[in-house]
Amino acid sequence: MKKILLLLLIFFIAINLSWAEKMRDLDEVIKPELIEVVDNTILIVEGAVIYTYDINEFKFLKKFGRKGEGPGELKVTPAMANYVIPLKESFIIASIDKAIVFETGGNLIREFKIPIFTSYLYPANGNYIGMRFSPGDKGVAWFELTVMDKDMKNVKVFHKQKMSGGQNRVDLTFDGMGITSSNGKLYVENSPAGFHILVFDLKGNKLSEIKKDFEQVKFTEKMKDHAIEQLKTHPSVRQIGWDSFKKIVKIEHGEFLPLIQDMVIDNKRIYVRTNTRKSDKVEFIVMDMSGKILNKLFLPEPNDIDFGNKIFGRPARFYKIYNGKYYYLKENIDEEMWELHKVDIGVN
Repeated sequence: MKKILLLLLIFFIAINLSWAEKMRDLDEVIKPELIEVVDNTILIVEGAVIYTYDINEFKFLKKFGRKGEGPGELKVTPAMANYVIPLKESFIIASIDKAIVFETGGNLIREFKIPIFTSYLYPANGNYIGMRFSPGDKGVAWFELTVMDKDMKNVKVFHKQKMSGGQNRVDLTFDGMGITSSNGKLYVENSPAGFHILVFDLKGNKLSEIKKDFEQVKFTEKMKDHAIEQLKTHPSVRQIGWDSFKKIVKIEHGEFLPLIQDMVIDNKRIYVRTNTRKSDKVEFIVMDMSGKILNKLFLPEPNDIDFGNKIFGRPARFYKIYNGKYYYLKENIDEEMWELHKVDIGVN
């Protein structure tokens, strides 16, 4: 009996140890800006450079991409990451005004100009779906979702969301517009209306919506202090200095945090990251594609999306859920190194 109990103990310890694994040190990367997975290849973006890793053995494969304004090159804009949109066996990487389509092996397929501040781009039957930042008027800015033709001209704007904050104002409870796609549909989080997700087809027609009644998370003084410390590290703030920054902007916040922090889709499951935390873990609500809640997970909290990327709606995530695995980047401050970690969450 003692032997059986010992074996069971060893078994459960093994499970707990394998639940969150460090897969490798990222010796090649200095300052990553996002992680993506395309066709079983892990992509890590740093400026205009993409580092690729095998998802099974986690070995480094190659790096490609160049900074610049010439053919095959991308601009690097401080505090605004060059974001990635996964396709079937390739991906789009977009800078502030140009996009390049690469095979996962690094071969350049094509490149094309995009309208400035286009923060989401998805091919849609010869056209494109785009999310744009619109300056608006009277200090009020908007996110706009639009159908664009092959020349990036607007066909129609089918959804708008007012930005929190505004001209010379910084909202510490900022609420951006997240968008993801699956099976020819767009899922748009509309968290100013609460826990609310809109579903559109690729022509911009609304198909359905998902609404849940969850308790709001109050924005505390501790959260405020943390948000201000993060803001102080922003490159634009560092450039002019915190004291000077405070003189030219008004720092404000709402009473509550948005109910939806982020949203991704994997294997016909919608994973909604909320603002509920336990220790160093953050809550993900798992739903089927119709919005039925299947599970709630608490996973290691990744680095937050940089404030500049939040403002302009750029999907610069430090985590990726892919085939039932949660991959995330973690900074080892003591070793001055970034690490790749994995949690097996299975199919919920």
